[in-house]
Amino acid sequence: PQASIPEIIVRALEDESVYHFGRLLNSPQVAELVEIEQFAQYGKLLELFSFGVLNDYKTAAAQLPQLSPQQLNKLKHLTLVTLASNEKVLHYDRLIAELDCSSEQEMEDLVIESIYKNILMAKLDQKRRLVEVDFTVGRDVRKQDLPDIFAKLEAWSNTCEEALEKISADIETVNAEAAAKLDDSRNFTNTLQELRSNHVMAAAEGLPRSDSQYESSEYQREAQRVGADAS
Repeated sequence: PQASIPEIIVRALEDESVYHFGRLLNSPQVAELVEIEQFAQYGKLLELFSFGVLNDYKTAAAQLPQLSPQQLNKLKHLTLVTLASNEKVLHYDRLIAELDCSSEQEMEDLVIESIYKNILMAKLDQKRRLVEVDFTVGRDVRKQDLPDIFAKLEAWSNTCEEALEKISADIETVNAEAAAKLDDSRNFTNTLQELRSNHVMAAAEGLPRSDSQYESSEYQREAQRVGADAS
């Protein structure tokens, strides 16, 4: 029944394990309920917890039900998630202001609670008064934000494809250079072995060894260089 839906919404907003409300907000029962004037504020409340932050509540508090301590604490957690999603390094002063904290200790407690609830991974740097963010869960997404998200994902995908193409081209170049170098080394080794065999045969038959470019000091140095490269 419609009368029980506000109670369900309130329970969901106070549930310590629930941080996403889009499915509830978009359910036909809730959509029908919030069209009734006396229940409209519950729809706005769900929108606040789905997409908003603490400052949004302060601005629209007169049009919304008063938050319980549990709900207010959860909204601060969600506000922290939004801030951490946009910036990976957050200063204490900003967090204290955005989360409406009376002290650094209260703000640090909110960060630590969020970490234990697995909605945030971050490190507190008390010396520099910074929160360094590693990871946050995602918030609910408005339908009108989807085109922008898809555009960003497509741009990211294109960047990845370009990077992969460049890496593949670099690998092919390196492989081709290595193959050419190996072929040169093999050709030189085969030629050197052939010459040595001819010299051995000439010596065995008592024939004078013929002079050639392979007797030069330049050739010997090149042989040493190729041999070193091959090893």
